[in-house]
Amino acid sequence: MEAMARPAASRTGNTGREKARMHRIASSGCLLLVAGLAACEPRVPVSVEVSPATATADVTGATVQFTARVYDDRGELIPGTKARWWVYGDTVVATVSGSGLATVVGQGSTQIVAEYQAYSGLARLSVRLALAGLKTVSGDGQTGRALYPLPYPPTVFVHDASGAPIPDFEVAFEASDDGSALPPVVTTNKSGEAATAWVLGLPVGTQTLRATAGSHTVEFRATATEPPLTIPAAVLSRGRLTLPYREAIAARGGVGTLFWSLASGALPEGLALDSTGVIAGVPTRVDSTNFTVRVRDEDGNEASRRFWLRVCDAPLRIAPGEVVVDDPTVASWCPRFLPAGEEGDRYRVAVVRTDVVDDETRVSVVLKVNRADPEASLTLVDAQTPGARPVPRFPPALATGLRIADATSRFHARLLADAGRLIRVIGTGAVLPDRRADGNRSGPNVAMSKDPPPDRREFRPFVQYLDACVDPPPAKRPAYLVGFNDELAIYQDSVQQGVEPIRSADARQLLDYYEGYGAPTIAEYFGGVPDINGDERVNVFVSPVVPDWVAGFVWADDFLSAEECSWSNEMELVYFNRIMFDHLENAPDSGHYQALSTMVHEVKHVSSLYIRTRLGAHHPNWIEEGTAEIAAEISSRMAMEAAGGVARGARLDRDAYPTSEGVITTPENFGVLLRLARMTVSYSGELNSLNTNPMLQHTYYGTSWHFHRFLGDAYGNAAAKGDGAFFTALNDSSAPPGIAGIEAATGKRLPQHVEDYAVSMVLNGVGAPEPEPGFTTYDFPSAADFPPETFEVFDPELQPEGLYPWSHTGPEPVGFENAIYSGTLAPGGIRFHEFESDGRGAGIELEVSTGSRFDAVRVVIVRVR
Repeated sequence: MEAMARPAASRTGNTGREKARMHRIASSGCLLLVAGLAACEPRVPVSVEVSPATATADVTGATVQFTARVYDDRGELIPGTKARWWVYGDTVVATVSGSGLATVVGQGSTQIVAEYQAYSGLARLSVRLALAGLKTVSGDGQTGRALYPLPYPPTVFVHDASGAPIPDFEVAFEASDDGSALPPVVTTNKSGEAATAWVLGLPVGTQTLRATAGSHTVEFRATATEPPLTIPAAVLSRGRLTLPYREAIAARGGVGTLFWSLASGALPEGLALDSTGVIAGVPTRVDSTNFTVRVRDEDGNEASRRFWLRVCDAPLRIAPGEVVVDDPTVASWCPRFLPAGEEGDRYRVAVVRTDVVDDETRVSVVLKVNRADPEASLTLVDAQTPGARPVPRFPPALATGLRIADATSRFHARLLADAGRLIRVIGTGAVLPDRRADGNRSGPNVAMSKDPPPDRREFRPFVQYLDACVDPPPAKRPAYLVGFNDELAIYQDSVQQGVEPIRSADARQLLDYYEGYGAPTIAEYFGGVPDINGDERVNVFVSPVVPDWVAGFVWADDFLSAEECSWSNEMELVYFNRIMFDHLENAPDSGHYQALSTMVHEVKHVSSLYIRTRLGAHHPNWIEEGTAEIAAEISSRMAMEAAGGVARGARLDRDAYPTSEGVITTPENFGVLLRLARMTVSYSGELNSLNTNPMLQHTYYGTSWHFHRFLGDAYGNAAAKGDGAFFTALNDSSAPPGIAGIEAATGKRLPQHVEDYAVSMVLNGVGAPEPEPGFTTYDFPSAADFPPETFEVFDPELQPEGLYPWSHTGPEPVGFENAIYSGTLAPGGIRFHEFESDGRGAGIELEVSTGSRFDAVRVVIVRVR
């Protein structure tokens, strides 16, 4: 076929041939020449063109005339040429004569080729045979037992107008008298035939099977005789203690009235089998029994079959605020049953994955709801897929804050991984000692004074190389002092300052916020910051090396001795983005005060990363960042309290925010609002996780803050402002890194914490008694939902559907109806469902099935009203 492809590519079109003709006229190539000259050279063929290029047909025997034209190298038709014709492809579709006449012989698609010397052209012929008739082939007039398949499958023949078979044509079969065709739709084979198995219905006598192809139908007839008496295999439904039970066992065949009896074994207590084959009664004991039933017809024919029946616990009776936690692998035999009770009774069901692993595996979860009501039918109402739920939108200040926070999160995750690799190469001996005179870490006790910082310093800028600390180091960059206090000294890169200087008023606002609320937070909650260079301050380097949209970061390299790592600045250093100060400058209008609490977040990293770098074992990213978010939030709570708002240990709700029209974010509450917004993004999405990144956004910053807030409330006595000691213990050098540190501080395994956490979420702010352990400092449904008369964070158009904790059954509770809710759990993830009874029927059964790691899934059931 390469020979065919080349001429097609080089063939000259009509325009080319006209140019060639004009060229020959101009050059007088073959006009009368001077006598004695040789004759003109012969014309050289270069391409073959077949027409029509495409053709179709719908009946065998149809003909299509193809013609071939041969062109020379100047694009001119060469007259008198005769091509050789042949079929390239499926020869069962068509044949072609020596004159190019193609004759259809079957269905399909093929190519008709015309060849002249070394060149060829082709056309495509497509045949789709038109249905003209449908005939029976075999299987008509049979006799067989009712309820059994006939010995010979009914077979039909589909053909076109010439009587040729049509392959790949669908034929539908439909049986009468409750019979069935298996399969009901069949595609014809190459011979145009389609066959199916015909299972006769129960009535004795003549039955029919209709076959339909397009608008054509044929009918088969068969005679059904009495079937043998049998009891088909069946699974009996579960019984429930205290609930009426009724189930009829079916039989096939038999003459006249059937009589049922118990052949062996025993039914569960409270149940009996009557002579009509109905098992009925009220179970009186949880049980699981095997028994055999026998059926006999009027002619004395008998059949028997063994059955198994389980009686499960009575419907769940719990008061509002009470909780039940199930292991679905144990509860699969006897799922929980929620009683219908009174109209308006409401339950929340959380399916929780309690393992927190780093491999990001996902577990498929299906919650099947079965209503104990005869008229209910099973309906698939929800099959959630990632991205199916609406993404919450936010007002400009928080929307910008979330974008910056997400970009910063991505950068921090890479940075922490790089820091871990670096310290494994360099070794912990390179970490400089803490020189604080009152520090509790080893190192010389050096008395230091609060001298003003120098007006000019030089910093080695951060460069993200995998081979960091390999000489030569990056060149130092001069920076000039913008502002300072006893806690921070803010420097700006000299080149950047010459172009885009930071306003002193904005630097002063950040310094004042940190001095008033950031430094007390770091001291109370994380044991303060180290001092390895003796200046008793954390230096802030505002530099263009901070990537776009990244608010700031801490690089553990700067804790190392320059002798071991020449890249080190040998100090406590926070890299910060200049744009954060621009936001402060515009904040009176925009409400964007992210820089304030973000600085506290970053200085917390100075504290914890120093300790963990010195130990050579960093916390996992979700713990390192979750506790840094606690630092930002607590500084905001302190500021809100100082401004006359809600106290730090009090329960925060929507009343904590300004109620007048305008921007509701303030310098004091922005840190709280941003954490609530991140939590909202995490839990109102399709997937959530405590420690992984399932939706390609770092939503676990919202969940990990929320989880650590739960730990602080539940185990740190945050209501009495006592949680600082709890977080200090987690951050201390004596605490094991990661999950082991949480377990050591609380005396409880992490899977139990995740269970308790889910319980606290479903009961938070619903009016039922709060659980212990549980949240004490937030009413989250109220705190993340704002009154419409304000310039709210989540107004009705921006608010994600429903309220915290954003149920996967929808913004409103669903009724006690049959349904299936499917989804996926990431590590530490939770799916919430909410049901409300209409007071009718017996209630609903909740059957949970899971995929892999089923042993790490728990089902939390809470009655909320």
